[in-house]
Amino acid sequence: MDELPLLVGSGDIARALGVTRQAVDHRLRSDPAAPAAAGVVNRTSAWNGTRIWWREDVDRWLNLEPDRWHRLLASTARGG
Repeated sequence: MDELPLLVGSGDIARALGVTRQAVDHRLRSDPAAPAAAGVVNRTSAWNGTRIWWREDVDRWLNLEPDRWHRLLASTARGG
């Protein structure tokens, strides 16, 4: 899996940073420089859904290098 994801969720961002999803959610809601969500997936009448962001927007916001995403994908593929 060499392709980097185009869209990421807060769980993906948390794994890339080595923090909890809750920490990422808090930062996304409180940091005025945080990117706006690209959309919401899996929304139902009983569930508000999951927010997703363009990975490039997250990269710019957090100064993440693509190599961090490659390492994340490699560890996920190995089950780690």
